[in-house]
Amino acid sequence: MSEPAARTNTLSVGALVALVVGSMVGGGIFSLPQAIGHTTGGVAALIAWSICGVGMLTLGLIFQSLSNRKPDLNAGVFAYARAGFGEYVGFLCAFGYWAAACLGNVSFLVLYKSTLGAVIPAYGEGNTPMAIATSSVLLWAFHFLILRGVQQAAVLNIVTTIAKIAAIIVFIAIAVFAFDPQIFAQSNLVCPAADTLDDVASDDEFQTS
Repeated sequence: MSEPAARTNTLSVGALVALVVGSMVGGGIFSLPQAIGHTTGGVAALIAWSICGVGMLTLGLIFQSLSNRKPDLNAGVFAYARAGFGEYVGFLCAFGYWAAACLGNVSFLVLYKSTLGAVIPAYGEGNTPMAIATSSVLLWAFHFLILRGVQQAAVLNIVTTIAKIAAIIVFIAIAVFAFDPQIFAQSNLVCPAADTLDDVASDDEFQTS
């Protein structure tokens, strides 16, 4: 293969960074803060995010070490498991990665359609026939786009990654100006989930009486 042809099949550093960041930043970072804030206090949420951050950093450093020690293994995550523990473990690793990717795509599309459901009633909670049909079309469109070549997919990934990072930066900026220490301190003293359970119990007692 000539050098110009080889370069057309490679990605720039920026595209590779966007690929990694885009694969790491999914729908969870936008939905989990609301879910965690509804069930725990602010300090507990910060502890949970810190644990997740340390875990992801550790995982990234592990793969960095593996890539430095075994630069010839470039067939994906499962290649390290296959080289170290055999074909069967490598297959299980690849199958688990595939299953996690499938579930991740489904959860992201459900979150995406449920968000649009606020303005498009036909999408509902993201599980209506219209939401499923349009999500399937979107997923297959990404599939055929990737089949056309890695360069086209990389351009789209850069655009979506910039959109994700921009949304996070806007949220942080708004949170800095709208942060209320009193509300934060109060959320640590009173568990929102406990309040909800107390409200439900009070309603049951009222209906019983």
